[in-house]
Amino acid sequence: MQPVDHPKSLMEVTGDKIRHAIVSGELPLGSKLSEQRLADVLGVSRSPVRDALAALQAEGLVTISPKRGTFVFTPDMRVVDELCEHRAILESAALRLGIERNLGGLLRNLEHASAEMERAFAAKDPQRYTRADHQFHNAIVQSAGNRSLEKSYNLTISPLKALRTHLFTIMSEKTDRSMDEHTAIIKALGADEADLAVSLLLQHIGHLAEAFRTQLSIEQTGTSPRAV
Repeated sequence: MQPVDHPKSLMEVTGDKIRHAIVSGELPLGSKLSEQRLADVLGVSRSPVRDALAALQAEGLVTISPKRGTFVFTPDMRVVDELCEHRAILESAALRLGIERNLGGLLRNLEHASAEMERAFAAKDPQRYTRADHQFHNAIVQSAGNRSLEKSYNLTISPLKALRTHLFTIMSEKTDRSMDEHTAIIKALGADEADLAVSLLLQHIGHLAEAFRTQLSIEQTGTSPRAV
């Protein structure tokens, strides 16, 4: 017998909507969240909103304080380093599996996402670029054909997606470097250079932590760091 396909609960749908708003930057990092306002905007009662926020806190997207209220997470450098390390482990493993199992499909999906990034870059649309960036990295994970790995990635990667959006749209991280790095990964895969592609992916992921570290330095000192 086939298992019954249960539709999503109202809490799950509500959580999906709030998660998307955080990842897309509609709800900025550190912003205070009102259960009543979210309920009004989403057209639901406060109960599914409250349950959804509790679930999002478990994902690391939301911080709930009994005295201060509920806020979109604000990462510190240690959290960012840990998120990037976690992402590097999952994506590099997925990339190697994707190369072994479905290189042709992987390349097609990466090229499609890269083309969308180029269009977004030409249009000077950072939010569109961020969506295409998400599409690129999701394609890497999906190429592995491992549902357990993909589930783990999706359950834990949302804070990092929100951070990438924050860097591209608010901190104005350089999208041209990001785009060049994606292109280099595709070229390495096309040349059957698996080790090089993985190495480039790891460097690319590390640059996110570097960008956030640079921004923290600017905020703390009020000046741009010296070029090295």
